[in-house]
This record gives sequence, structure tokens and C-alpha cells, in this order.
Amino acid sequence: MMVRSRAEMDDFIRLPYQLYRAHPHWVAPLEVERRQFLNPRRNPYLRQSDVSYFLARRGRAPVGRVAAIIGPDGPARQRQGYVGFFECTEDPAVARALWEQAVAWLRERDVQTVMGPMNPNMHHECGLLVDGFDDAPRIGMPYNPPYYPDLFAAGGFTPVKELLSWRLSPTNPKLKRWAGYRDMPRRKGGLTVRAANWRRFSSESVLVRELYHACWQDNWGFAPVTDAEFTYLARQIRLLAPTGVRIVEHAGTPVGFSILLPDFNQALAPARGRLTRYGWPVGAWRVWQGRHAITRGRVMALGVREDSRAQGATLALVTDAVASALTRGWNELDVSWVLEDNQAANKPLAAAGATIHRRHRLYARCVRHSEPCSCLAAHAHPALEATRAADV
Repeated sequence: MMVRSRAEMDDFIRLPYQLYRAHPHWVAPLEVERRQFLNPRRNPYLRQSDVSYFLARRGRAPVGRVAAIIGPDGPARQRQGYVGFFECTEDPAVARALWEQAVAWLRERDVQTVMGPMNPNMHHECGLLVDGFDDAPRIGMPYNPPYYPDLFAAGGFTPVKELLSWRLSPTNPKLKRWAGYRDMPRRKGGLTVRAANWRRFSSESVLVRELYHACWQDNWGFAPVTDAEFTYLARQIRLLAPTGVRIVEHAGTPVGFSILLPDFNQALAPARGRLTRYGWPVGAWRVWQGRHAITRGRVMALGVREDSRAQGATLALVTDAVASALTRGWNELDVSWVLEDNQAANKPLAAAGATIHRRHRLYARCVRHSEPCSCLAAHAHPALEATRAADV
């Protein structure tokens, strides 16, 4: 059924809290934050998109959900839509019913291919967890049960891209060859790294957005971020990590940026999604106390202009992140996500002693045909041919 009422939207939002109630690794997001995020008046991406939410019930009990999405960059761009916010019991029949509803809605709007999961796009949580279920997700990364890939296969979806999460220890012996990394930016011939100055919020937001587009415009799946959406994201990051946005400059000219966030999931987990209980701020107190237990961070974005990569700007940002982690007493840096075929990023991480500890996967299917067809050629990824054959 399509979500139409406020009560149905309540069930849509609360379903994950029921499905994951006994799961040891899932971190419940704050319910109030989820409500704000799914509110088009608060979230500019949803306000600029065409979105429909679907809910499956068994009797009166919700057992599955999914959203069908056409963002501001589609369907004109490859006539593509997305599915996201998928949650479901371990029942292929329920999943197929959800897929049929979402695909029919997209087909009516002349969409040709659909990709997911996107929650709601690649600038937020995306990808299905397929490896690394034995640990809690890092901030901003999705988590799901191991049976979800089977449910996507039941809907005719095929794998198209792997997203890697790298784990790096700031005290890894391999980093010793970067001795003196705290001073590396200064020694790299005019390179300096600074924190974004949020007192100049408007100008700094524009700068980082321009750097993001310049650094990532040739990446697979890239879609420009609108001014409104980027401002929304920047305000969230400023709240979570006031000094987390770092800008590298060469001879005074900005050439790249990185975003380093504390893993606030470690603080959120004890609240179990609620700031108040029975009128008391029990959850808020737990989050406040949990902030002292944060022992790791996540590099959620890092980009350098192509003409500046040979000057050591990437190294300057990585070593700056390592130095920040050591200063804060963190024992782990999570670098996620990175496209599996992005060797320019993966090779330096492996050389620095990082290891892959989690994989997410993006899936696609043709909206007009029930079987895999040539419509998906634009999404093909040779490294996944064997996986695709096994999953479908």
C-alpha cells in the first residue's frame, strides 16, 4: 500500500525499530531526526524530488517498506530512478510485493532503470551491506541483515557496484614511513591544511561545494549537489564536527578537502533511538555520557583536484586526519565509502596499512523488463560479473 496518512508514515518510520529490536549491532537513529529527515519541508532533496513511500502489512502489523525516488537529476539523466529506505522481514513474497509497487510507480513516470538502495541518494546513506555484519555501522553508513541481498535478487536486481570501507589504525607501523606527518603539509612545498571557518558559513560552504564538484565530477555515479541540499548537509556537519571539514591549499589556493567525523554512533547506541522516555531525558543523558566513549572517526569524504594530486595534497589530507585521530585519542579511522575500482584511492590506503572491513553493494534493474537486459549496460561493472551470475 502507498503511504498516504500521518499514521501510515509513523509506521513507515518505526518499522526498523521493530525489525532490529533484538539485533546486537544495529544502531537506532534518533526517531526525531528520522522524522525531520523524511520531512520535505526540512530536507531540500526530498522537496525537490518526486518520492512515494510504500508499506507492506500482514494483518495490521507492518512487515516491510520501500521508497521510490526520482531525484532532481532524473529521470532526464539516463531516465533513472532509485529505491531506498528498504526494510523487510525475511520473506521474499513481501519483498516482491514491495518491488512490484515501487517499480510500477516508477514505470508510470517513464523511468527506464532503477538503482538502490539509496537513502535517498549517494550523498547520504547508500548501498546494501553484504560483508561485515559482525560490527556496528559507523556514522552515516547503513546496516542490514545478511538476508537482504536475497530479497533484492527476488526483485530482479543485479549487482553493479561495490563500495569499500577501509579501517586504518593511526598507530599502524606502516605509517612510520610517513615520519613527521604532523609537519608534512608545511614541508610539501607550499601546502597547508586548515579547518573550514564556519564564521564565514556561506562562503566556505560554496567553496567546499565547488571543490566537491571539481574533484568528483568524473567519478561513477556522480550527481551535482544543489545549493539548498549542500547547505543542509553543511549545517549537519558543522553541528556534528565543527572542525571536521579540512581544506588543503597550495600556495594559498584551495585544491582539496576532507570531512572527518567522530563516530557518534558509539554515543547514540545507548539511547536506542529516543531522547526522552516517560517524560524524562533518559536518552539525551545517555548520549551525553556516551560522547566520552567515542574511540574512532570516519573520513566520509576526501577529494583533491586532479591537477594537484601529484603535489602531495592527498597525502597532506590523509596525514592530517591521522594526526587529528591521535590528538583525540582515537584508535581507529574508518575511510568509507570508496568505489572498488577507484585505484587512485584504494592503493594508497592499502600501502598505509589499511584493511577492508566492510562492503556495501549497489543494485540495479530494468523497470521495463522483468529479466536483466541491455538497459543495465551503463551500470555494468566487470569485477562483479561472477557475483551477478550467482545472485540472480
